[in-house]
Amino acid sequence: MICLYGADQINTILHEIIISDANINHVILADKTGLTLAYSSRFAFDEFETEALGAIASAVYLASEQQGTNVGLAVLDIIISEFSDGLILVASCGSTVVCLITDAGVALGMVRRTMKMAAEKIRNILDVEAKPVPAPEVKPVAAAQPVVVEEEKKVQDEFISDLELALRELEQF
Repeated sequence: MICLYGADQINTILHEIIISDANINHVILADKTGLTLAYSSRFAFDEFETEALGAIASAVYLASEQQGTNVGLAVLDIIISEFSDGLILVASCGSTVVCLITDAGVALGMVRRTMKMAAEKIRNILDVEAKPVPAPEVKPVAAAQPVVVEEEKKVQDEFISDLELALRELEQF
């Protein structure tokens, strides 16, 4: 499903997460716009449901990240949603998020450790692929401040647009 140079490496990482604990049922890698990039599952899993879970995990992560930023809590590490029959954990991997769906008997501390290590590996793979070709050096102009403000507004507008898109996707379910 993932069309990247490191696709095999990422699929291997997702598989390693699944086999690390018998109570982990599904692992989904989604980008922060909600597009599911790759997944591994212990059971047969509906492709549509996988796409939906990736979109929801991404939207929830982005919303929680923004909420934490608004109250000055620095960087979001992992979201853990506890249900009576299991957990859903979501962690950032740079421009993507990894989502785990588990049974209730999962060893939470070990799964968090596994997830953090896997997220770092995925981030490193994706960072290597995303390294841009260096642009020629451009000398700064005197009116650089308005450009910075415009760039910040552009990033904020993109974030809001991505969040609205994810929420529209959620409304369809």
